[in-house]
Amino acid sequence: MFVKMYFIKTRCKHYSEEEETNILGDNPELNTFWAISSSFLNVGGLISSFACTAIANKFGLKGAFYILAALYITGTLTVCLAPLAGLFEMLVVGRTIIGLSLGSMCIIAPLYTAELTPPSVRGALGTLPIVTYVLGFIVATSAGFPMALGTETGWPILVGLGLIPIVLLCVLLPFCPDSPRRLLIKKQNKAAAEKALRWLRKTSNVHDELAAMQEDFAAESGRPRVSLRSVFNDPILRSGLTMVAVAMLAQQFSGYSALSFYSTSIFSSIGMSRMDANVTTLGLWVTYLIFSLISMVLVEKSGRRTLLLWSHVLMMATMTALVIFMTLSKQGVTWTKYGSAACVVMYIAVFAAGSASVPWILPSELVTAEFRASAMQLAGLMSWSGALIVTFIFPVLVTSLHEYVFLVFIGCGVVGTGYIFMKLPETKGKTIEEIQAVMRGNRGGRRSVARG
Repeated sequence: MFVKMYFIKTRCKHYSEEEETNILGDNPELNTFWAISSSFLNVGGLISSFACTAIANKFGLKGAFYILAALYITGTLTVCLAPLAGLFEMLVVGRTIIGLSLGSMCIIAPLYTAELTPPSVRGALGTLPIVTYVLGFIVATSAGFPMALGTETGWPILVGLGLIPIVLLCVLLPFCPDSPRRLLIKKQNKAAAEKALRWLRKTSNVHDELAAMQEDFAAESGRPRVSLRSVFNDPILRSGLTMVAVAMLAQQFSGYSALSFYSTSIFSSIGMSRMDANVTTLGLWVTYLIFSLISMVLVEKSGRRTLLLWSHVLMMATMTALVIFMTLSKQGVTWTKYGSAACVVMYIAVFAAGSASVPWILPSELVTAEFRASAMQLAGLMSWSGALIVTFIFPVLVTSLHEYVFLVFIGCGVVGTGYIFMKLPETKGKTIEEIQAVMRGNRGGRRSVARG
């Protein structure tokens, strides 16, 4: 919020805190410029998504973490120093550099987690990056209250707090093992791979898992090197990657980014005071955390497909109710502002329970191991592309469509949910061979897909 105020003050005359909620809507030109500037974080993420696999292949997953940490530190310091220099351009450049770091981090972290964890807990631990992501937002929102760092002079310090987990990553990463799979396949170091497996599994009985990795390596050694473009030559791989892309685009175009990043403004626009809006936003992230933890259980109990479908259906229902309540609130029905706030909280809850994490799990389950990195790269590209579009169009469209802008997201949700219902197989408890057999239609067509 205060980053936005700093942007406004460096671009035009001074506006008070009370006027800030409406200034963008009253100034379409400034609104568009703010939308473009805000999108640079996603521009950096999108660019970085193209390079992440090359970085991981050259420097390894742990080496990639160090490179991305250096980028994040550089970008954060640039943003923090922008007020001292009086240059809003530093804010844009810094956010772009941060985006370069986050774009690859969102791919490398799930890939590293997937390669270190056994299949039995792959789904549950696949939600772990989402949990830590939400914890960061809770800390940032709490520290952003006016009595803390949520002031015109305190926000650079608040941004700088993001350096703490990055420094901890750099300190603790040397004590973490390399990926056993990459040690065996990329470096062909069987002894190091076995040592890493023993450390991870806390047992010396890792021969079966190591043998399975060696079989995968033997199968892959005779195949040509693959790229994101070449994987589309195989119809089954193409089908799996299309499902990954649609699931990720459905996540981004569900309206989550608009509701979460503009939540305080939304709460203020429906009549809440600034303090009430901040408190409700904090409750929003606590809700996200709780349901992210619940998702760690649900993803293994109910299955990926079922959880994702129910999440999308309930998201569309709550967003529809939000549009209705916001419309009634503008017509003078005062109690509906609380209904609007409840809809936002309920939306975040069902989003966190399914759509937030499942699309990031699918790349490791819908394609074979040698194409996994390419699938994760595609997921990242779709995620950052969708986020870029939503970040840009929402503040622009909201000036003319107002609360009806959410109907656009509802329409996108209907399309995405329909595709997932028709095409996505259940992957819980299945090997990649079984999943691909279902995708080929060898197990009864749509009925098999639906029942998993």
